[in-house]
Amino acid sequence: MERIPASGTLKMFELAKKLEAKGRKIYHFEVGEPDFPTPANVVEAGIKALKEGHTKYVSSRGAPPLLDAIADYYNQQGIKIDSQENVIVTPGAKLALFSGIMATIDSGDEVLCLSPAWPTYRVMIRMVGAKPVDVPMSPDFQLDEEALKSAMTRTVTALIINSPSNPTGGALTKEHLKTIYDLACDHDFVVFSDEIYESLVYDGFRQASMLDVDPDMKRSLIINGFSKSYAMTGWRLGYAVGNSQTIGNMIRIQQNTTSCAADFSQMAAVEALRGDQTSIEKMRLAYQKRRDVITQLFCDMDGVSCMSPKGAFYVFPDFSEYNLSSTTLAELLLKKVGVVGTPGVAFGKAYDSYLRFSYSASMSDIQEGITKLREYLPSLK
Repeated sequence: MERIPASGTLKMFELAKKLEAKGRKIYHFEVGEPDFPTPANVVEAGIKALKEGHTKYVSSRGAPPLLDAIADYYNQQGIKIDSQENVIVTPGAKLALFSGIMATIDSGDEVLCLSPAWPTYRVMIRMVGAKPVDVPMSPDFQLDEEALKSAMTRTVTALIINSPSNPTGGALTKEHLKTIYDLACDHDFVVFSDEIYESLVYDGFRQASMLDVDPDMKRSLIINGFSKSYAMTGWRLGYAVGNSQTIGNMIRIQQNTTSCAADFSQMAAVEALRGDQTSIEKMRLAYQKRRDVITQLFCDMDGVSCMSPKGAFYVFPDFSEYNLSSTTLAELLLKKVGVVGTPGVAFGKAYDSYLRFSYSASMSDIQEGITKLREYLPSLK
């Protein structure tokens, strides 16, 4: 348990809730949860599944209708996978990643993380007795090939990538993924590719998958799920796509832990993948508008720099001119103006002048909350 630190995001969330309990108006930008409801057709499919008795155990691999739907989703993109060999459905994408790490990583291994990185990656690595090693991205949050090459050692066995990224919203191109795959072959490591935000991309950008450059899944495990793209966080449903050996080992882990994901949630996810995608596109367009507004608000602030994200629903502005730690700044903003973000240090020690803000909040909260932040900032200089 000493390997598991407190969550920087949830720490700020709890502080904010205490202030809300006292009647304060709080603008929540710390939690990466869609503010949209789950699409109505998906909810109806879940209700129908409950009424039809989908409340029992299913295979630890996953319910066949969902396994087939996931396979078809990739097959339609020209990526051939076998639903009974290459897929496992899990209670949330976190568990898919954790099971993949448990099935692949040994104690004493080194696992690289493109940094800034979601803090839970490091926790999972430490929990299996391995060592997380941050590999810095370029200043514009793109792949730094030389930094990645410099991080290679004999004990490196894996690399975790996340594109579009939490916390920056930066995205890796297909050329970047090919570079990563070539290095994986040269240096004998595997790639965990967290693609949970793949459909939340903007300005015509298309997010490639590691499966595009490693179609045989020799060195790649894809992590995905339904929480972000389909606003299904509480349904707790994720999945992994990989080679039969890795997936088989993950199934053994699931058989001895959670048994399976909830059957009715899996039936709802079938509708999510196969049904009307209109509401999903509406969400994506709404996020793009919010991104434009929140990015401009930060760019207009004195002493703040902020890049426009290519995907996900986060911005990662830099407040280095204010000479405050990210934790101190985050707590000041919360206490003084009721605006809560996540300290950048949670995503890597090198990012202690940054804060992460999620624009999964409403447009009105973005405009009101970030404007209050802008008005308060000059008092800190």
